[in-house]
Amino acid sequence: MTVAGKYVNEKRLDIIANNLANAQTAGFKASRPVFEMISTAQDETGGSGLLKNSYVNLSDTYIDFSDASIVESGAKLDMAILGPGFFSVMTPEGVQYTRNGQFMLDKSSRLVTMGGDPVMGKGGEITINVTDGKEILIESDGSIYLGKDLVDTIKVVEFKDMKGLKPVSKSNFTYTGTDAGETPKVYTVRQGSYETSNVNVVLEMVDLIATMRAFECYTKIDQMFSDINSKLTELAKF
Repeated sequence: MTVAGKYVNEKRLDIIANNLANAQTAGFKASRPVFEMISTAQDETGGSGLLKNSYVNLSDTYIDFSDASIVESGAKLDMAILGPGFFSVMTPEGVQYTRNGQFMLDKSSRLVTMGGDPVMGKGGEITINVTDGKEILIESDGSIYLGKDLVDTIKVVEFKDMKGLKPVSKSNFTYTGTDAGETPKVYTVRQGSYETSNVNVVLEMVDLIATMRAFECYTKIDQMFSDINSKLTELAKF
């Protein structure tokens, strides 16, 4: 059982480390572990209601899609979604979805992510040919205006099956579900802002310390059993 305990806590450490590494990544969503009880004795309990020889196994992980804080950056092309939904971006691997609204214009005047991936509008890629004296205005529904001229509307998509969203980078997701996604009924796009990571550093650090202690405890127990087995092997020779 000590091997299982070490494995579970090692995987927990990996999850926590990844969360902490992305605590400052805009739009990042933290991962959480899913545990299950495994038993090798189905008909006995140890008095506490727990099955004898039972142990906890890390069966899966899930993404915590809870909202994060909104930062007022003042940058005209930064956007935050208040409510459900994701921005659609076109990557070399296909369409991906993100809550990271830190955008800019590339050399071709396309609206892109900081990684250079085009941000999708309802009409496809968004091109904003900025001219002198014309201000970029983004309405609450995602409509982008250059002066008084409508350029396009940001494509915001939500999905019925959130489990179908799989992380592929620090803040991007692909969708593996069956529905095509749809525009949220209620949402707001806020210009000059972006969503931060939803990682709570304090809670992650508390969990990190507890997990490290548990891992060390299982390691010591494992070593103790190893020493006992070695001594028993030596005694058996006499």
